[in-house]
Amino acid sequence: MSPLKRLLGGRNRQPSLEEQVQSLDGRTDTELVALAQSDAQEALREAVVARLSYSPALLTIATDDTGNHRIQQAARKRLGQLLEDEALSLETLAAAVNDEKVLLTLSSYSLRAGQEVLARLSEPALLLDVAEHGASIQIRLAAAEKITTRPELERLQKAAQGRDKTVYKLAKQRLEAFKAEDAQQAQAEAQARVICDKLEQLLRLENDPLFDAKLAKLQQDWSGLPITAPEAMVNRYQRALGLWQQQCDARAAETAELAARDEAQAAHLAESHAQLNALEAELQQQRWALYQATTEQLNQSDWDVQLQTLGDAIAALHHTIPTHKALASLEQEHRHVTALLARLRERGSVPLWVERLNSDDQTQREQAQHALKPLLKGAGQWHDAPDTIRSALEALRSAEEIVRANERLRRKQVRELEGLTRQGLSAAGRGQVRRARGLHRATEEKRAELDHLPPHLSSKLEELDNAIERLSDWHEFAVTPKKEALIRSMQALEHNAMNPEELARKIHHLQDDWREVSKGVPHHDEDLWQQFQEASHRAFEPCKEFFEAQSREREHNQAKRDELIAQVRLYLDNYHWDTPVWKDVEHTLKQARREWRDAWPVPRQAIKAQEQTFEPLMDTLHAKLSEAYDAHRATKEALVEQARVLSEQQDLSSAIEGAKQLQAQWKQAGQCRPREDQALWKQFRQHCDAIFSRRQEQFAAADEARQAQAKEAEALIEQAQSLATRGSESPGERRTQTEQLKSAFRNLNNLPRSQAPALNSAFQKALKSIEQQQRAARTEQQERERQQLFNAAEAIRALELATLEGGDATAAREEAEIAMDAVERWPADAEATLRHRLEEAQRLSASAISDNEETLRRLCIRAEILAEQPTPEEDKARRMAFQMEQLQQGLGQSSDEPAVLLREWLSVSAVADPTYTQLLSRFQASLERR
Repeated sequence: MSPLKRLLGGRNRQPSLEEQVQSLDGRTDTELVALAQSDAQEALREAVVARLSYSPALLTIATDDTGNHRIQQAARKRLGQLLEDEALSLETLAAAVNDEKVLLTLSSYSLRAGQEVLARLSEPALLLDVAEHGASIQIRLAAAEKITTRPELERLQKAAQGRDKTVYKLAKQRLEAFKAEDAQQAQAEAQARVICDKLEQLLRLENDPLFDAKLAKLQQDWSGLPITAPEAMVNRYQRALGLWQQQCDARAAETAELAARDEAQAAHLAESHAQLNALEAELQQQRWALYQATTEQLNQSDWDVQLQTLGDAIAALHHTIPTHKALASLEQEHRHVTALLARLRERGSVPLWVERLNSDDQTQREQAQHALKPLLKGAGQWHDAPDTIRSALEALRSAEEIVRANERLRRKQVRELEGLTRQGLSAAGRGQVRRARGLHRATEEKRAELDHLPPHLSSKLEELDNAIERLSDWHEFAVTPKKEALIRSMQALEHNAMNPEELARKIHHLQDDWREVSKGVPHHDEDLWQQFQEASHRAFEPCKEFFEAQSREREHNQAKRDELIAQVRLYLDNYHWDTPVWKDVEHTLKQARREWRDAWPVPRQAIKAQEQTFEPLMDTLHAKLSEAYDAHRATKEALVEQARVLSEQQDLSSAIEGAKQLQAQWKQAGQCRPREDQALWKQFRQHCDAIFSRRQEQFAAADEARQAQAKEAEALIEQAQSLATRGSESPGERRTQTEQLKSAFRNLNNLPRSQAPALNSAFQKALKSIEQQQRAARTEQQERERQQLFNAAEAIRALELATLEGGDATAAREEAEIAMDAVERWPADAEATLRHRLEEAQRLSASAISDNEETLRRLCIRAEILAEQPTPEEDKARRMAFQMEQLQQGLGQSSDEPAVLLREWLSVSAVADPTYTQLLSRFQASLERR
């Protein structure tokens, strides 16, 4: 039957649900309330309730637990919509509802009102009830967020498991936090127990050298506990600290008692030391008095009494300070003073001997020295000695110094005389007559200066006298044969062909030997001398030409030096000193020195004059070069200082640019003295290296940062790849994680240039995998939801067929209810459509099956046209007729959508098998290909 025929069907046909719903427009609230409370179809009553305004009747329907559950739910949804649209205020509803739980149930169908009511609630039981049975996920989640008590959270987790994933997850997170807190509490308790054990063990060790450090560490560990320890541990810790404090107080009291005792002993000891110091001072005064006393005063008995009194006082101190170095020293000093009194009485007073020390009599002076030396022994070390003692010591030291000086002089004269005697004997032994006689005369002069000679020296002088006498007799006899031998040696050189310079050297040596053998001889043999002289002249003839050539060479070198002096003077006068090239100047200075050295030898008489002319010129040239060196050094020192400042500069790019400029300036700065130049260059390079090393460090740090970002990018890629392979997350969670990964990867804006393309490509590939997985998941979800709709429709079809067969349809109805409850998400009007079929199943007639089959075939054809799929042979004529009908109506290409086709399919009542199975297979295949 065509749609037009169905629209213009028989006049006795009952109006459809859509027509009845459309007829509700324009009716009054009273009529609508009456219809809602009537026995009409549930779907129609639901549509009526959805049009009601707020009234006590609507509130009664919503709160009536004995009526139809679906109508009650529709009324509650209507109240929620009115609250959401602000057509009904929460205050009005609260005034009409006395029960807080009922108010919460009604307001939960409005997100805004439900949250407002929840904000007023604090009772855990009510919040738990809303979290379990709230009308919307938002209300259930808001109620769950307000639950903080552990028992309610455990009940909520158990109730929401398998029913409400979001609430279950929230409850699970809260409980995990409680568990983490329990674990943290247990950990803190364990740590506190360990700290208390260590503290109690430490308090039992009284002499631990690290006690304070260990106690401070335990206190620090206690303060660092993550949470407060249990009360039992706190009490235990406080008891241990209290015990430690008691021990500290006891030790402090004991220390104070010991300190007081030590203070009393110190005071008593100080008093004894004061007495000791007083006795020491009094004994010292006795000593000085003895040194200044005369002989008559020394023989008086008062000294013995005073010393006895001091001895008794010293002995009395043994009771207070029995063992003390100062007391022992004072007793020893008392004995020394007593012994001093006895020596002075025996040998005489110090003033008496000082008077004799200043006498003119040598004997008296020597006696005074021998007497005063033991008496004044050690007196020079006393800083507070009287002036008389100091004067006596000074006189004694002066007399002793005179004796020592005379002795030193005498010993020096003896040593000199011994040396001359030893040299004279040696010269005489070697036959050096002249030297031996000279040394003998010197010994005679030294001998006259000494009053007394040591015995060994007297014998040596006598031996020298005998040696000189024997040497004089021998010398006269031995000289003549030596001279004759020298003449023969000189004559042998007359016709010798040796080198002239070597020949001249031998002639000079023979002449030196002649003069040596002639020493000490009172007269010369003239004949022998004449022969030696003539032989010398004849032997020297070949050397004259050699020495004349040497003379000519010296004169030539002299001329070269004069010419060099003129060149240097001309160089100094004419060189452009305003724009000098200091390398050339340095080279000129070195070349002049080299040529000056090469022009050698020169005549002896010209050496000094030429040097006096040449050296000032060199000094002038060197001064100019030194001045330039100093200027260059100052310039380079300034560059070094600038480089040092740049090395400390924070702006590295500016410092590097400045260092490059300084390096260019260094090349133009000129050379200074080599050692200074090397030292300055070392400093300059050190500062520049420091600057460039900082840049290298920055490069290394930047590279390290880029490598770190590369590693972070690799980690993000791994996370993205892992996310692409996991399927446990919900689409929302997956979408959130994907956006987070994208944001994190976009922030990596400093990847290594060589790795960036590969990393970007890998990340994009991972994102595509995630997108493909999400698309597949969406498709799978859509297919699952569509299959759930088909399952619900199939269950209702089974109920319809069971009803038409006239059997018991109770089980089929329960199956249909279960299948509808299993639908996770209802498309628009799909739930109402299937609910309507469920309600109309009891009134379905068998005559409608054929019409339903035709409708399903037409839907299959429309789906195949939409998916551009072929139609089976038996329905090709129907497809052609449908397409012609579309053309006649001017619709052209079909504008059907899968969702529209699916809603129409769900609205069609039962069709028997196997036709329904074949048509369902065709319809699903077309939707899948679409």
